Amino acid sequence: MSARFRLVAEGVEVTLPPHEVAFLSDLIKVLAGLGTPEDDPGAARLSPPAYLGEPEANEDWKRFAGTELTAARRADRSAFELILEAVDKAREEGEGSAVISIPEAEAVLRVANDARLVLAARWGVDTAGDYERLRPEAGDILAFLGWLVSDLAIVLGGALDR
Repeated sequence: MSARFRLVAEGVEVTLPPHEVAFLSDLIKVLAGLGTPEDDPGAARLSPPAYLGEPEANEDWKRFAGTELTAARRADRSAFELILEAVDKAREEGEGSAVISIPEAEAVLRVANDARLVLAARWGVDTAGDYERLRPEAGDILAFLGWLVSDLAIVLGGALDR
């Protein structure tokens, strides 16, 4: 059972220590600083071609869905930021945790996964073997984000059984 996420009647209870809230808050800055897929490997990782070998179809997809996807990611990041503020405030007020809705928890999951993908791409991680070449701190960051995504996905999976 997760110490940070717990399924409750109202949604998901989130309990994060202050250093994790600070670290996760920095992810918003990382994601806000994305460049274009042509100049930023992180942006390229978040924008894979929808149609391999079909550049025209891929451009159509980007034209029709790209703006919506960008807006959805922006909304997720905004929700993520507000959730972290709520968790931090609850801790400061002695409550220790905050309860967020299932859609808000899903936004946390998507933002944490986007950050994991962006950082891995920027650090040159394309295969499992690439982890061996990372600085230990970078490996720890990716492992933490992977754990966070996995743990929250398991907790959210429990909401499907309701």
